[in-house]
Amino acid sequence: MFDLKMVYTRIVLLGAIAMASCLSSTPASAREAILTPILSTAPNFRDLAGISASNGGTGFVETTSNGGVMRTGVFYRSDKLNKLDLADWTTLSAFHIDRVIDLRTPDEIYGVPGSPLSPAAEDVVPQDATWTNINIYGTKEPPPLPFGGAPADAVSFMQTGYQAFVSDSVQRNGFRTVLLTLANDAGPDLWHCTSGKDRTGWTAMLLQNIAGVPEATIMQDYLATNSYTASLMSSSKAYILANYPGLDPETIDALLGVQSSYLQAGLEQVVASYGSMAGYLTQGLGLTQADLYVLRAKIVYYSELPGQGGFDGNAASGAAFLNALQNSPLSGHYTDYNYYLQSAVDQGTLGGVETRVGGQVHADAASFLLRQPRRFDEVITPYTSGRDLPQGQTQIWMAGNGDNFSTSAHDGIARSTENSGGSIIGATYRINSQASATMGLGYNWGSVDSADADATVNTVLATLGGRYGFSGLDAGPFIEGRAEASWVDYESKRGLGNGLGSATGSTTGVVYSGQIRVGNAIRLIPLTITPQVGVRVAGVSLDGFNERGSDLALRVHGIDETFFSLLADLDFSLDPKQLGEWTIVPVATLGYERILGDPQVEGTATLYGFTVRQKSAYDSHDLITASVGLSAEKGAFTVKGRVSGMSDEKANSAGISGFLSLAYSF
Repeated sequence: MFDLKMVYTRIVLLGAIAMASCLSSTPASAREAILTPILSTAPNFRDLAGISASNGGTGFVETTSNGGVMRTGVFYRSDKLNKLDLADWTTLSAFHIDRVIDLRTPDEIYGVPGSPLSPAAEDVVPQDATWTNINIYGTKEPPPLPFGGAPADAVSFMQTGYQAFVSDSVQRNGFRTVLLTLANDAGPDLWHCTSGKDRTGWTAMLLQNIAGVPEATIMQDYLATNSYTASLMSSSKAYILANYPGLDPETIDALLGVQSSYLQAGLEQVVASYGSMAGYLTQGLGLTQADLYVLRAKIVYYSELPGQGGFDGNAASGAAFLNALQNSPLSGHYTDYNYYLQSAVDQGTLGGVETRVGGQVHADAASFLLRQPRRFDEVITPYTSGRDLPQGQTQIWMAGNGDNFSTSAHDGIARSTENSGGSIIGATYRINSQASATMGLGYNWGSVDSADADATVNTVLATLGGRYGFSGLDAGPFIEGRAEASWVDYESKRGLGNGLGSATGSTTGVVYSGQIRVGNAIRLIPLTITPQVGVRVAGVSLDGFNERGSDLALRVHGIDETFFSLLADLDFSLDPKQLGEWTIVPVATLGYERILGDPQVEGTATLYGFTVRQKSAYDSHDLITASVGLSAEKGAFTVKGRVSGMSDEKANSAGISGFLSLAYSF
């Protein structure tokens, strides 16, 4: 008779050859080759991502469902590490293994008490790695191998062992602990049992299933143990037959290697007990969807997200940004982003987050501010001429204004809506027959909405200007200039949706503008026509800021933009008419503004070193304005009102505005 336990122990203590990958976990644009260097003292060590062509694989990382590819350098599987020599230990240490998870029983790790080989099988742990024992069987020793039985008995024994991975609650809890440890570790991690084929192989199968590796590939990788450990199995078999003659060689083969029927028996038990692998993972092992998504994100990279190839503009930029964040600390951890992205992959849609993630509203707000001088023009211009004032007289005025402007969605850019309202208090002084001066202070509240984000843009304005008539202010040619400066208080809130919360932020900035016009007031009774042309420069400077409140809160870069515009206006003013005690003057204006250069504002933001750029919805060179108004004067008091409509040359942008003012002359 022979000691089956001693046979088993000696087989365990035979040397091993291991393979180690030096590839990083960052995915390449194409499938990566499996270039794992061969270690001379451990045979079944390999990267979970794939197996070499010489061992039955493709030689490249495995592909997964939904267009994913396995990441290298994240998880490794192996047989025991007790025989690592210095060279292989050095190579393995260079992989910066964070944790070694030992799935063996105490007797496998420390040997059998009283044996001269004890404690022969303790791991040689790579440098700086933590060693953790998770005893899958939950017993002091593993089930004894039936070397003395018939081949059919050996096959049945192995199949029953795999079925127990499913049916035995202790073993299920062991695998649960392994997977949760892998999910929570920073990694890279390595797990192993004795030969690296059964407990280790089942763990690898679970991870590959979570990743979405095809069933045929999972089986192929499982059977690769026979290739990786061929030399070890051959020497082990020779040792057993030499020391224990009479054993059936086929029985030895069945116990030392793997067969597809072993794994298949376990998979069939999964279906019998839980209906599906998903049921086994969630019900049998008690894993949550968040656990599964963390594990999948650690080991799978999707080079193209759902719908990504069909996006344009800001949506394309946002989708690329979401894609890039797969290589950030947000991915493969218990974050809102990770859960969102993995569920988006399963559902086949990004759910509109691609349009919301990049912060288009920040570019839209800057565009709004750059066009703010036009809004103030509408209010201030009726008081700049000084034509209605006698020489040496001053007119104090106060105006309230409102504005609504929107730009339709186009080219992957979301619709933008702008609303503003405010008031300006100013004074106009008629210096002499040829000159007047105007100054004012105001406050404007503005809001910009785009891509489910809201920005509040409040400004405090100061303006100073004057007009000089070459022959007089009442008629004839003139030149006019004005400068404005505004202090900006900016707050934003971006609703990201899909469980990602909201990102909020605030900053300050300035808006400045200056313009110069030349015109000619032409008297054509019963009206005055005033054509004028000019140029305006407008600039905005918003400080950068950090958003908060969401995984996808951005580090928003500052925006500094300057626009140059050509201006052309044609004013019509009817001669005054008496209506009771009031003097009425109807007015109308046709206006045109041409932005020189690129009219679109681009905003930039970063997160974990990845950049996203977004362009403003407004992108028109030309803006046409038409307005009608009325001036009513009674004694020293004057009331003015005006309504304007505006549209760009493409009819993508349009709006309406108006103001009402009250003035007193003295």
